[in-house]
Amino acid sequence: MKYENIEVCNVCGLKSSEDADAVFIHAHKNGEEVSICTVCLPSVIHGSGSVVKSNDEIKNELEN
Repeated sequence: MKYENIEVCNVCGLKSSEDADAVFIHAHKNGEEVSICTVCLPSVIHGSGSVVKSNDEIKNELEN
């Protein structure tokens, strides 16, 4: 997700500000756009979308 001008992975919470080499893919889950870093992408492709957190869940983690 996009949060305060940075990308945040909706799976692991990696912030683009923490890793200059991170690459994020945009996808859709439950009608909202989510961001998934390429490190987490295989777990989503070969596993399940259940590992992808909603934007509200990620936002709560970032603010607490």
